[in-house]
Order: sequence, then structure tokens, then C-alpha cells
Amino acid sequence: WIYPTTVSGDNTIFSQCACITCTNQCLTLILRGGRLYMSFGFNDLQGTTQLTASVWYHVAFVYNYATSQQIIYLDGVQDGVRTSTQPYQGQNGSIIIGAQSTSYYYFGYIDNLALTTRAKSASEISDDATLMFYYSFDLPNPFYGNLLSLFNNTAYWNYFTSYSNYLSISTTTGRVNQGIRPAITPSYFQMCCFYQMAMFNNKPYTFAIWIYPTSIAGGSIVHVSYYHSNSGSGTTCNGHDVLALTYSGQILAQLYQSSSYQSYIGRRLSINTWTHVAGTYSSSNSLILYVDGVQEGSVSATTYGNCGFPFFVTLGYSWNIGYGYIPGISFQGYLDESYTYRRELSATEILALASV
Repeated sequence: WIYPTTVSGDNTIFSQCACITCTNQCLTLILRGGRLYMSFGFNDLQGTTQLTASVWYHVAFVYNYATSQQIIYLDGVQDGVRTSTQPYQGQNGSIIIGAQSTSYYYFGYIDNLALTTRAKSASEISDDATLMFYYSFDLPNPFYGNLLSLFNNTAYWNYFTSYSNYLSISTTTGRVNQGIRPAITPSYFQMCCFYQMAMFNNKPYTFAIWIYPTSIAGGSIVHVSYYHSNSGSGTTCNGHDVLALTYSGQILAQLYQSSSYQSYIGRRLSINTWTHVAGTYSSSNSLILYVDGVQEGSVSATTYGNCGFPFFVTLGYSWNIGYGYIPGISFQGYLDESYTYRRELSATEILALASV
């Protein structure tokens, strides 16, 4: 992840040079004139997108020996590719982050830099850039995220003791290995702080989770908010359920649009049965609800309301905030395999999550 404070000139993100004047013996990953640039030494590739200062970007540079390709990715999407290139041949030289030797310094912030000694696939790079959190809830650490802390994905159990009921969540048999269930009512599982997921400017998203309702009298499944307890005062964000059960036990996906909620209400779910539910949004495809990997329906919503930082995701509870078809009570049942992406997953990708 990079956050450049200037995009002019050469800003070196990473370098290792055995010989500056030799072909294929000086590896440099640069932000050059606002574009990503990958060089082995007289064997170079430049990205196509012009970056802006003071914005977080996920960047990845890949060399694939099998296909002889240099590839640049920006926010999980291929931004440049060059085929039939010779490989990097440097075998020594100091690894430097933020400069080349004593010049071409990088100005800005760098976070979660990783070097992988194989060529990652396009789908892996996409997940690195857009999978905000994944909780399997499996033992021995059921309350820790299953990622490499790419977004500091921490279960926010003890933000304020009076609001946190982490100790009231226990593990149980899940859809895959273990899941979680509330030991008392109300209880919930809360995560924070996902700055890249802050819901504003109509960013795309996906929420997907396995649920096993033991009651279908309604209840919050996935709730988003600016503050740890719903919306918080003095903000422009309306904390709301993005996935929930209605009074009659129907599955619902919704978002906040202007001064109202846009929602799609699907089928009535069965109790004591594992069901996979997912809600996706993009400005081009609007709000879509999936049940067991199949599109249930959609509703037109080209924009949605604002939320700032930080960004909280709460499973199973909405602080008794009920509106419209939702009663504002806790979800009764088990939860497992919780995913959140900052992009709209395709129907094929949703089906894959629902096929475990």
C-alpha cells in the first residue's frame, strides 16, 4: 500500500541494484511522474493510470517466469503488462525501501509491504487489494481474522466495555469447522477500523456470510456504522443493516440512500438450516441479493449515503435500531465464514463462496 504525498519525478518504492549500468541487474519499483514503473535495468514497464497525491493505493509488481511477463497491478486491476521480457538477474545488492542508493527518495507513506518469491495470480492480487476481512471463526483462534492484517482487521471487542459483548460470543459447530453463536441476548461480534471501506463516494462492496437461524422472527445479520454503537452523534452517516431478517423471516439486503433506505426482500428462510447470503453493490449494477449462490433479486440504487472514518462492521446486532421491515433485534442462531470486499464480486465468485 502506498500513499504518495507527491507524484512528480521519480519516487522509489523498492530497489535492489547489483549493477546500475548492467541490463537486468537493477530492480526498481517506482512511481515515475505519477505512473507506476517497473524496471530490471534497461528492461522496463510503465503503468497506464495517472495516480493522485494523498490517496491510498494498493500496488503490486509481478514477474512471471513461466510466461516471461512483467505485470503491474493497481488496486487489484492489471495496469500494465509486457511480454517476452528477460528475467531479473541480480543476485546481490542491498534491498532499499523508499530510495535508490542515496537518491530518488519516496515521499509519502508505505504500509504492509510484502515480497513473495513466486508469481501471484491475478485473483490473489485482487484479494490482496480488495478483501477487507475474512473470519473463519475456526479454532484455535476463532476471533482473529484470517488475513495478514492487511487492513488491521481486528475484532473490536473492548472498544468500550459497556458496548462490547465479545465475552458473550462462543464457538460452535459451523458450516465449515467452527462458527460463532450468541451466548446471551444481546451479544455481537464487532470489527474496526476499515478505513478503505468507509462508505462514501458510492464505493462498491460485497458482504457474504453463512447463517443458521434458530428463529426467523427477524434480526440484524451485518450492520455497518461510523461509530461503535450504530452511527454516533454529529456524523452524516446512518448506521444500518446491510443484511438482515425481516419481521416475517425473509432475507433482506439494503443500503441508505439520501433520506431513505433502498432494499430488496427475498425469500423466507428456514430455521435450523445453513444458508449462504450475500449483498453486493456497484454504481453500474446497483444492489443485488444472493441466496445460496444464486441471485435472488436486485433494486436500483446508483448512489448511497455517507459514512466517514472509522468504519465498524457488527455481526448479529444493531443496537435495537429498527426501521421499515426490520424489527431491530439481535440475530438468533449461528454465523460462519464472514467475508467483506471493497468491490462487487461477480455471480461466479459468490457461487464459489456458497459452495463450501
